[in-house]
Amino acid sequence: MFKMALRNIFRNGKRSILTMTVVIIGIAGVVLGLSWVSGAESTFVEEGTKFTGEIRITRPDFEIKERAMDVSSNFEYEQAKASVKGLKGVKSAVGRIKFGGVIFSEDDDYTAMGMAVEQDDYENIGFADYMIEGRFLDFGSSEPEVLVGERVKEKLDLKIGDEITVLTSTQYSEMSAFNYKIAGFYRFDNSRMNRSFYLKLPDAQYLLNMEGAVTEFLIYTYELSMTDRIFSVVNERLDADEFLVLPWQKIGMNEYMTRMLPVMKTVLSLILALLSGVGIANTMVMVVFERKKEIGVLKAMGMKNRNIMQLLTLEGMIIGFAGTILGLILGSLISYYFMVYGVEIGEAMELVSADINVKSTIYMKLKLSSVIFAFVLGLATAFSATAISVVPEIRKEAVENMRN
Repeated sequence: MFKMALRNIFRNGKRSILTMTVVIIGIAGVVLGLSWVSGAESTFVEEGTKFTGEIRITRPDFEIKERAMDVSSNFEYEQAKASVKGLKGVKSAVGRIKFGGVIFSEDDDYTAMGMAVEQDDYENIGFADYMIEGRFLDFGSSEPEVLVGERVKEKLDLKIGDEITVLTSTQYSEMSAFNYKIAGFYRFDNSRMNRSFYLKLPDAQYLLNMEGAVTEFLIYTYELSMTDRIFSVVNERLDADEFLVLPWQKIGMNEYMTRMLPVMKTVLSLILALLSGVGIANTMVMVVFERKKEIGVLKAMGMKNRNIMQLLTLEGMIIGFAGTILGLILGSLISYYFMVYGVEIGEAMELVSADINVKSTIYMKLKLSSVIFAFVLGLATAFSATAISVVPEIRKEAVENMRN
């Protein structure tokens, strides 16, 4: 039976190639689509945790006051630091302060968001990838320094070594200003985040009259899988009435994306499966339809319905299997290309959030689960479409098949 099926496939080469091509395109499309979604998901997780940490400690009213850039919702840095003491798996724990300010340079000014950071944030945020001129802040020096975003640099026509004045409001709603020397400029992929500046944590604490205090305390782990365990310990060590401890999935835009991305992935999987399945099924049905006379001849020669069913289904499975394997190879190769070079989406993703460095290039991520899904889809569709279309034909009389 297998030899007969192969002979039929090669005898009708053009039809077999056409059918196989549809399968290849459908399966390759499924692999590419799922790889793109997986890449987007990984990008959002990676970039989101850079700015929020895997675990964040704040005051309970922090998020409300953060919107108004009110830094009065703060706490003692050492108090939060004690919550991670002796914990294994903690790579870095840093304090930060987010505040609003106005930058003055000669006669020009620019309203921007300020962020106070520590030395470890060079690695946590990944400034090595975003510095376009100058250097990172020197935490070994007592000289007040500032990092400035590209948008601010262009607006105020700034240069390395220039001195700017930052005017802001302290935690007691008093006006405060100080001069800082520009150490470097940075450019994030999300250009909305380039309307900001970075200060050393001690300098910002002095500027905001917050000696020893921070508005956020972020914990970075060696592995994302360690988050739940460390979160549980930190949450137990701190008073729930005074502190709000959140894992990265519950912070700001991260919460929205962790809810939406799995839904988007499921919906896309179903759409791709439907489109691919309909294309493959339609081609298989047409192949069987064109072979009605052949089915009648086989019946007239004495072949039983069961054997005809096995023969045509086996042909469909062989074509489906070959097309699926080639589709997986093609889809995987294209996915690998975009894993290396990425898919450029321009500045469209800037509309998502001003708090996450959403990259303008999404790098695909090929997962084994995507390959298995596409493989099962290809075989299942080829088998079911062939079997369903053959059944009505083998129930007819041989004369009726040949007449059609």
